[in-house]
Amino acid sequence: MSNQHIQIKLIDKKEYDHAAEFLQTDIELNALIIEDLSEEHMMVYGSYLNMQLNALLMIYPEKIYYYSPVINLPLTEFASIIQETGIRKIVGKKELIDEFKHHFQMDLESDSFLLKYGGSNDFQPSKDVKVITSLEECRKLYDLFMQVDEYKMVGPNEDFFANDHYQNIEAGKLKVLYKAEDGKMVSTAGVFIESSRTAIIAGVATPHAHRRKGYASEMIRAICHELSAEERAIYLFYNNPDAGNLYKQLGFYEAAKWKVLGIAAKT
Repeated sequence: MSNQHIQIKLIDKKEYDHAAEFLQTDIELNALIIEDLSEEHMMVYGSYLNMQLNALLMIYPEKIYYYSPVINLPLTEFASIIQETGIRKIVGKKELIDEFKHHFQMDLESDSFLLKYGGSNDFQPSKDVKVITSLEECRKLYDLFMQVDEYKMVGPNEDFFANDHYQNIEAGKLKVLYKAEDGKMVSTAGVFIESSRTAIIAGVATPHAHRRKGYASEMIRAICHELSAEERAIYLFYNNPDAGNLYKQLGFYEAAKWKVLGIAAKT
């Protein structure tokens, strides 16, 4: 593609409605991103071909999101903008983000899948499924996570974890469900309320001693039942094939292959 008719510019906030319309052309992929345009800290660059918007670069404080409906657009100018920001993480649809590997040296590549819930909401949660409402329950949640290998290796200290979770729960940004046996949590799943229209399931965890009892399925079904009734679109990310099979059995389908690239400091 010739560069001669391509213009890249910083988009004025007055034009963000147009940027939102552009993102809505692939709502399956961009539903979690669109409402971020309203955040004060956002900087957004647009690529225009013959005066038509054909790509967006959204700059957050800690990451950069790139989207275009077209693969193989020239990225040299976008790469220069990214380098000037000093931000070293690029995220988005795998096929698009892979193109940046030609412009930077990388010290991290992480591939995963973005799934969206498309099942029914007629599941009735068990009465044994509880919602965390207290700081003490957040401490018990920490104890549960420390029994699960993929969490305990990177977990923060108990006070920070419990207080952070409790503050998010109090603010309505996070809801955490759990199942208990003999007073101890044996399974959990959380959901971050991203916007009035979207939510992301995260923190699905069951210690090894309590697996293969259907607990994780029960947690996820309970979340989907509650949020589907609120007409929210429910998403989750996964990179574990066994977990992926479970999620698909529960009514999730693949919305996109997702990529995170970490730019090497010496780039």
